[in-house]
Amino acid sequence: MRTGTRAKGPRLWLQPERVRKDGTVEPAVWCIRDDGRYKRSTGFGAHDRGSAERELARYLAANHAPAKRQSDPSEVLILDVLGLYGRDIAPKHSRPKETAARIKRLALWWGVPFTAMQSIKQLGLPAQRLTGHVTDVRTATCQAYVQQIGRERSASMDLELLRAAINHAVAEQLLERPVPVALPPKSLPRERWLTRSEVAKLVWMAWRDRRQNNGMSGEADEWGKRKHLARWMLIAHYTGTRKAAILNASFRQEVGRGFIDLEAGLWHRRGSGVRATKKRQPPVPLPAPLLGHLRRWKNAGQTYAVEFGGKPIDSIDKAFRNLVRDCELEGEVIPHTFRHTAITWGMQRGMDPWDAAGYFGINLQTLMDVYGHHHPDHLREAAGKMARPRQKTSSR
Repeated sequence: MRTGTRAKGPRLWLQPERVRKDGTVEPAVWCIRDDGRYKRSTGFGAHDRGSAERELARYLAANHAPAKRQSDPSEVLILDVLGLYGRDIAPKHSRPKETAARIKRLALWWGVPFTAMQSIKQLGLPAQRLTGHVTDVRTATCQAYVQQIGRERSASMDLELLRAAINHAVAEQLLERPVPVALPPKSLPRERWLTRSEVAKLVWMAWRDRRQNNGMSGEADEWGKRKHLARWMLIAHYTGTRKAAILNASFRQEVGRGFIDLEAGLWHRRGSGVRATKKRQPPVPLPAPLLGHLRRWKNAGQTYAVEFGGKPIDSIDKAFRNLVRDCELEGEVIPHTFRHTAITWGMQRGMDPWDAAGYFGINLQTLMDVYGHHHPDHLREAAGKMARPRQKTSSR
């Protein structure tokens, strides 16, 4: 059992209204206090606690060092847990910028309790008392976070990161014990895959289409071309490779980029110097039609498999969304649909599951669970047994 005075840590304190010596009144203001070592005004009055909470969050992120000893979850700030994870683990991720964005989104909710409580009230959910400590993480608050974000998949990935951060804090002896993080139920696998005619329509429109110049001439300009989308879609539908890996592919060996070896007909999808992750990126031999396209693009002067204006591209999301709209396709069609389509086609054509798992960079169990029913041999043995006449049993 601990004895002595418990440190309260950085917190907000409402300095009451005061009368100055000259008779003027100094209004009440929120101040940041840090266990007697620090006190300063946030500049926000009594009716603007939300802004004061955000100022406290910035102070914590910039100045507050986590406790050096193991502590009960009720004594450890969530901002400390996220900060520790951001310092130790996030830089090692394959996409650290995305991780940093998730940490920031989590900090703006869990690290600013007053704002979070207001949001919960606005959502019409049962009121929750929040303090900014790890004990705030419970089923009701996790569900509120999902509703606040509004996108279940994004919120689920945020909460998975929060769980990893809490476990890391336990491993680093900042926390005495972990607390459970309630994740939303997993969504059903996507069923939407493209037909050959839909893929052809997308590629053909992207290759031929040019936006009309908004200037005085009204002519089509180079910036309106969508050929980079057509190239991305051709690679995606032949290899089923994830969006980011295609955009990262280069015809020359560069640190951090995947290398397309046109002489060997082999694509090293994981960049040199990039740590392996659970999203597998094994080398893949290139189908002959795609290899021919890639050689022509390189001979035309391209350095990267997908580029615009001679430079690599970071994102195709907006351009792809506009293309799908122009093609008037039904259902949800996103870049990842091409990966889903390629794997579906591979299974429909009778590709061996073990070979398919290696080619597409997917776990064999996941392949069979999600795509196994597309294989022509799926349940064929069971159907054959049902067609056989029942064997007569001998009686004595």
